[in-house]
Amino acid sequence: MARPRKPDACVLGGGMWGVVLAQQLAQNGARVRLWEFVPSLAESLQRTRRHPHIPGFRLDDSVRVTSDLAAAAGGAGVLVFVLPSSAMARTARALRAAARPARGAVAVNASKGVERGSLATMGGVVARELPSLRGRVWTLSGPSFAREVARGVPTTLMLGGPSGAKAREVARLFAGGALTVTPWPDRAGVELGGSLKNAIAIGAGILDGLGAGANTKAALLVRGLEEMGRLIRASGGRADTVYGPAGLGDLIATGTSGESRNRAFGEKLGRGVAPRRALAEIPTVVEGVEAAAAARALCRRRKVKAPLIAAIHAATRGAPARGVLKALGFR
Repeated sequence: MARPRKPDACVLGGGMWGVVLAQQLAQNGARVRLWEFVPSLAESLQRTRRHPHIPGFRLDDSVRVTSDLAAAAGGAGVLVFVLPSSAMARTARALRAAARPARGAVAVNASKGVERGSLATMGGVVARELPSLRGRVWTLSGPSFAREVARGVPTTLMLGGPSGAKAREVARLFAGGALTVTPWPDRAGVELGGSLKNAIAIGAGILDGLGAGANTKAALLVRGLEEMGRLIRASGGRADTVYGPAGLGDLIATGTSGESRNRAFGEKLGRGVAPRRALAEIPTVVEGVEAAAAARALCRRRKVKAPLIAAIHAATRGAPARGVLKALGFR
């Protein structure tokens, strides 16, 4: 009997998480092409197999790295989007014009965020810009610091999207070693959980910067989870999604870990650093800033009361950081 053909996968985005997912897919037997927008970075990664922000990591030799979108995505059966939320729509449009994926291809969004203006989730942006993939878009999310996954730290993720045999097949593409992936029939809830927790994590960092203790942070995480749940339900997600890895799990990790750039940004705000300077002091993208703005806009659109989200958003725009304490009922 012939062996099953290894899937062709294209990972779009050469940041830490994109590189680690490319490695995971390759280790699971996929034939992987990794697309990086900046040609010099693509060339360096192809040549050295190293990522400057992941100590000790080496990308498998089988992974081809390129900045040519058509070469990376053409004929791919699996498209994995690991991009900043601000680049998702234009990259998807460029892909539609430049390449034709394999017939029946699936898309997996591994980015966290909400689009400005439309307030669409990232999986929604993929489905909108690539209509041929509608009905075959999933989102992979959960507590997943790239450096920890690269070290083999046990990690559990959720795969939000259509349920059934195809979802289980997609989950198996990523699962293996220390990584487990659970299919979950609520893409909207999984995506919003992954985005909203970035905003709440800024609030957790603000408390660290203000010198508040574990008691206060626990109160913030509980209130944050409550507001996340209300907004997810108002946006059509499932009430129980917020208690899974893509909600509570991701919130705990991002709100408490030293790996979290969102928490680190919040800590700087709590210490009195101006938002612009705080962003400049962090070398990678702090997606919680956009997430806070989107969360505030979603609350207004869905008519959801979320005073903690409002206070965190205000702090990212220069309002006094102690407003987060006031939103929790403390003076």
